Amino acid sequence: MKNTVHDSEILSYHADFENSQLIMFVKDEENRKYKVIFEGLLTFCFEHQMSNSIILDIVKGEVSSFISEKSILLSEGKNYFWPLDYESEDELLNYLNEKKLNYYELQASYGLNGWILCSHYHIEL
Repeated sequence: MKNTVHDSEILSYHADFENSQLIMFVKDEENRKYKVIFEGLLTFCFEHQMSNSIILDIVKGEVSSFISEKSILLSEGKNYFWPLDYESEDELLNYLNEKKLNYYELQASYGLNGWILCSHYHIEL
């Protein structure tokens, strides 16, 4: 079973909102293809999207850190009910905790990077 994504190239990704998944298609240094599947997807944000992007790591962060680090982004999206309809950051934090959602940072060696709010992720060969 593969348990690391380090130095894997991102081939493509697919947001499946109907099934609350984000599926990332990648290949490792030996050209073996596999999927990184984020389940229970609430939302995500990627930057620097480009071909040949290389993953450094996927790091689980604190949900409270997500809210403080992304407060400007959250306030910009709030009027559009993104990532959901909430009154205060405390209410949003309570919702994320009640739903047992996690904050994952997708760190890049090269190219695409960002974050995902979801329940968990796994690697599928």
